[in-house]
Amino acid sequence: MSNAFVFPSIHDFPPFYTFQPTQTTWQNQVALWSEIILSYYRHHKLYRLELSESLNSELFHNKGINRRLKLDTLQMIIDEMVKQGMAEWDSPPKKTTAIIYWRKPEEWATLINNWVFEAGITNSILTVYEIAHGDTTEGLEFHKLDQIILMKSLDILVKKGVAQTFQGTSADDIGVKFFGIN
Repeated sequence: MSNAFVFPSIHDFPPFYTFQPTQTTWQNQVALWSEIILSYYRHHKLYRLELSESLNSELFHNKGINRRLKLDTLQMIIDEMVKQGMAEWDSPPKKTTAIIYWRKPEEWATLINNWVFEAGITNSILTVYEIAHGDTTEGLEFHKLDQIILMKSLDILVKKGVAQTFQGTSADDIGVKFFGIN
């Protein structure tokens, strides 16, 4: 079975790689790029977009038509995704790396909380590492979840009163206790 991502036909349209100055066309272009980025990242279970490095990837460089998105155009697209809650700048002033939310932290929080409840491990303490990389989460959508997204998701559960975190010696061994509330 192939793991290749199937790009929509717009990905082969040369003007798609050039900033479109007409506002309506630009908004449409941003919506299409956002959809492709989210789909691509979901397909490959990716979370971080290094803008400069990614300009050479198949996502932003279509060798078949010899077109590549420019860095400033990609930054503007990510800015729009940030405004819509689909992304977040990792270091906002630099705008070199973005976190892509193909699933928002609230959705990850729900998935994690449901897993805890269904697995019957409420009132247990797990480490952040066990949640993201443990044997018991293998095959689940949040297995190998980006650390920043995982921590945001756990913070949501803490604020809801369904979890509590305990400081560890490193980010991976922060403890999380889940209460029997679903």
